[in-house]
Amino acid sequence: MMSKLYTNRPLLGNIGLVVFLAFLVTLTFGTVPQAQAADQTTDGKTVHVDKSSTSSDGTVEFTITITSPTDFDDSLLELFLRKSDGTEITSTSVYVYESAYEVSKQVYQFVYDWVYKFNTADLPMNVTFVVYLNEVELPSITLTVEPPPPESVGGGGPAVPPTTTVSTGTVAVEDGVGTLTVDASKVARLLDDPQLKEIEFAIPADLAVVGDVVMPAAVLADVFEAGKAAVFEVGGVRLVIEPGDLDVKDVQLLAEEGATVAVSVVKATAPVQYGLKVASDVYEIKMEVTGADGLKKGEIASFSKPITLTLPYSTDRLQGMSEDLLSIFRYGEKTGKWDLVPGSRVDKVNKTVSVGSYSLSKYAVMAYEAAFTDVAGHWAEETIKLMAAKGIIKGMTATTFAPEAEVTRAQFATMLVNALNIRQQAATGTRFSDVPATAWFANTVETAAANGLLNGYPDGSFKPNAKITRQELAVMVANALKFRGRDAAELTAEEVNAILSGYSDRGQIGSWAKRAAAVVVKSGIVKGRAVDQFAPLATAKRCEAVVMIKQMLSFLGEL
Repeated sequence: MMSKLYTNRPLLGNIGLVVFLAFLVTLTFGTVPQAQAADQTTDGKTVHVDKSSTSSDGTVEFTITITSPTDFDDSLLELFLRKSDGTEITSTSVYVYESAYEVSKQVYQFVYDWVYKFNTADLPMNVTFVVYLNEVELPSITLTVEPPPPESVGGGGPAVPPTTTVSTGTVAVEDGVGTLTVDASKVARLLDDPQLKEIEFAIPADLAVVGDVVMPAAVLADVFEAGKAAVFEVGGVRLVIEPGDLDVKDVQLLAEEGATVAVSVVKATAPVQYGLKVASDVYEIKMEVTGADGLKKGEIASFSKPITLTLPYSTDRLQGMSEDLLSIFRYGEKTGKWDLVPGSRVDKVNKTVSVGSYSLSKYAVMAYEAAFTDVAGHWAEETIKLMAAKGIIKGMTATTFAPEAEVTRAQFATMLVNALNIRQQAATGTRFSDVPATAWFANTVETAAANGLLNGYPDGSFKPNAKITRQELAVMVANALKFRGRDAAELTAEEVNAILSGYSDRGQIGSWAKRAAAVVVKSGIVKGRAVDQFAPLATAKRCEAVVMIKQMLSFLGEL
């Protein structure tokens, strides 16, 4: 990357950088000769923080001054300060309505000072300063900010890390990294308590925000055999693994005599694609098993059922975006992109986001707002954007959702599978005659059918592109409730009739759909098209389907 910067006071009270936008613009628009620009180029510069520049609270100011030797009035500057992995540290937007102006016959250029405070405890850090001019990315500036040198201390020999006793063992902290060494006898006593539903292995956040939980593999196996969940918490990152979540091969891995299991949480790096607002650090979570011989025996990276992952986030990073749009994203090492994990739940009180995940990897909390141009002002706009931010729905294109279009059976099956966060099964093309394995909806339809969410027709077809009727939709939603343990069979025939009695068209509801219709009406998930009209044979619109999905998740307490 080519970049232009001048370091003003790298060893004084503040760190000062002056960025000349003309040179940045040069590389894009050619307003300054390339030779002149090359003379100003610095890349990968290291800035050392002097001890005297650090405030009493452990912070040091980082100032970026933007100037404009050239004219580009009426322009939008978007400024981002990011870690080397693309994680956003902070950002701001500046509207340059006049790059040069005159006061009392004196001409002044546009100047903007942008200040950010680093916590020296977070250093060293590789950072990148990124500028977008009218949504066009300009060349970036990269530099390394080094911490002040440590103060010398007397004494002979290495210092012994301090330790803290917790309920399941002892925590030692060295160089900011915590290690919880689990005490098998302490865990055994906890397992004898019938009131405890979970055993927590935690490194308190006030001790360390990254670290490892280390224990004999047999101890973890005992926790699961006792029917209790294992909860790992490191610096606010929380992982809940229930009995039965592990694959058979991993259960066998834990059974190896003398084996040790280690769960690690570290801050990681990964580039972030444009359009995502990062609201947390990037965390890499691993679970490794080591044999009695000290050799690595394997890594537990995937699960048969979703485990619950919780990450902390900071509202300061949202830059005005709604917390409702937050979700947990997983980094794909093969694709090099972040993928949204469907079904995130935001806890605004504790500032955390939780989701069910089938694997361990790199994770981060990010905000995403769908750019659907055809939902502005629509009665379901807020719900559509919320469900898109949760990864439950997608648009017809990148910029359109088609809220008034009729929803198809395949589309609604996909929405349900995403909403329930069911692990998708690979389709073979044999379940339904009209669902080939190559169809975009093949896996979600296969998954929905395998989990009892939908049925096909007597002729063996599914009719994926047929418009779904409201009574069909009611049946699929009721099946989803049953999948979550809310069985429609609990209603008696008398209760079904009583619930539907307010609809004058209840006679049009098929006998196969009446109980389901009563369930979704009673739960508040589905309402009539009019006060006394259920409209069972009418086709459902995409906006209606999305609202019903949201109502279902709210009813289940999963939103």
